Parts: sequence; structure tokens; C-alpha cells
Amino acid sequence: MTVWTSPARAALAEQLLDVMAGVVRPLGVGGPRTAEVEALGQALDRPADNDLRRLLIDRPAAYLLVTSMRDVGIADLRSAVDAGTRVLCLEPVAAELSELDASETPGQPGAIRFLPAFPQSPGLIAAADPAEPHGSPSMVRFSSLGRPEEGSLFARTLDGWITALAFCGLPESVDAQLHQPDGLPRNGIYPRAIAGWLTAHGRTADGGVVLLEASDRAVVRRRELTVLNAAADFRVDDTTYRLNPAPTAPQDQGAPVPTPDLGGDADANPTYVDLIADQWRRWIERPAPPTPPGVTAQALACVHACLLSARTGQPESPAKLLRLR
Repeated sequence: MTVWTSPARAALAEQLLDVMAGVVRPLGVGGPRTAEVEALGQALDRPADNDLRRLLIDRPAAYLLVTSMRDVGIADLRSAVDAGTRVLCLEPVAAELSELDASETPGQPGAIRFLPAFPQSPGLIAAADPAEPHGSPSMVRFSSLGRPEEGSLFARTLDGWITALAFCGLPESVDAQLHQPDGLPRNGIYPRAIAGWLTAHGRTADGGVVLLEASDRAVVRRRELTVLNAAADFRVDDTTYRLNPAPTAPQDQGAPVPTPDLGGDADANPTYVDLIADQWRRWIERPAPPTPPGVTAQALACVHACLLSARTGQPESPAKLLRLR
């Protein structure tokens, strides 16, 4: 495999490859010409290169790990796929609706994957299809918190909307607020540059509510989903889920369900690296179906509706943004 990283995530890449030792073997290291990237190359005994296409031609690899989209274009990733390389990105490939078509890989669906995606977390996989027998949700709530090195605010927000849209329809309107750290613009900026805290309130056509909170400045990392209606209370995190039906069924159905071992202390919250490694291993063994392009488009429209609402102070329509696309 080949890794392309940024200075800020070079240490993360090294940690991940340590965890994946014995599963994949590093063939190449790339990124901007910085001390951090050069140090990663030395640690892996692979000279660093700042030209991704040249790197993949000189050192063909089965997998390309992209920890940052810095100095990487969608065309570069498409070229990697055309050469037979599967691409794993820790950041969304498309940041604008206009980039979605270019990011698709016709004939090779799912050759470019975002991870760690919450829909592919052990907790949600263990739940099978909990939404089907309980009807439309009255409320869907998703929380994704962590540090900058554990996923950007943009990645967390898009992952949240992809997750929420698996349980509800596209919100008719989204009302959001973005609080950014001192020194960053406060009036809505390019998706990849947002940082801080984002909250969103979506309203669906059937009267349902979607609540989303995301931050890349939180002290404790966690991802949690809650789906509620009169029939059931469904809660899931990265490792376990709990489904409490309405009180006509035995209450022991609400017991936590054990999920695959992610390494480390069984009682501890798995690390960001653990979650990436788990999804990478499962992709090698048996790739999961990719996220449908239509869902990705709707989720990205919701992200842009959030940023537009944060700037205007008014609810915004994701459907309108899709039509403008």
C-alpha cells in the first residue's frame, strides 16, 4: 500500500500502519515536502515523494491511504483507481456538489471509500436493520465529537448526514449554527476549512426532526446515534447498540449487544485508529456495499445547507441546493 498524508496527520498515518502491520505492507510515502512527511518516509524506510501520480506509477499498490486531501485532486484518485488501486480516504473526496460526478468511479463502484464511516461501525453493523419494523422515526439525533487529528468538522458533518438519511427523508429545511475558534471566519466558509462546533436542526416532510451536532474541538471523542418514535428507542455508538421496544416486549431486549474486538482495553472507547483499522480489515476481507451516489449528494447538500444557514441565520433547503446543482 501507499500512503499520502499531510504534516498534521503524518503521525496518525504511522500509528495506523503500526496497527495494520502484517495486514498491509507500505510501498510508498507521499505528501508535501515537510519535515513530518520526510520523517514518516524514514520511519517506513520509504523515501517520501511529493508527486502522487509518479509515486503510484513507480510503486504500484493495491491500496492508497489518503489521510488528507491537501495537494490531492479528484483526478489523481481516479487515476489511481484506473490503475487498479483501491482508495481509502479519511476525508470526503468531494467538497462541492459540482465535484460529485467527477468523484464517481463508473464500473468500479466503491473503489474510493471514506472511513471510518459510522454506517460501517461495528455497533451499527451488529444492529442489522433496526429501523424496518418500527416505522418512521419521530426524531433522529447524531453526535460526532473529537479532535482535529481525529477527523475534520466537514468529515464529521457529512458522515452525520449520511447516517441520518438512512433513517429519514431529506429534510425540507435545515437551521444551523457554526461557532468557529478565534482567528477563523464566522460567516460560512469553504467546507474543508470549517472548524469548531456545528449544530443543525432539520425538519422532514412527515414532521420528523433531525438533530446533528459535530465538533473537531471536543475534549472526548465519541459518535452516537439515537432514533426515536412511539414504537422504539434505538441507540448506537461505535461498538454497541441498544434497542428498547415499546413496553409490550420483555425488557431484556434492551441489553447491550457485544461487537467485534477492536483491540486494546475491552471497556475503553476504541481509538480513531482502531476504527479505521477495523473498517480497512473488513474491506480487505469482504467490501461492504458503497454509499449510493444519491445519498452522498443529499448529505452533501445538507452540509451546504448548514453552512448557508449559519451565514444567513435562516433555515435553508437542501433540495433547492440539489436543484441548483
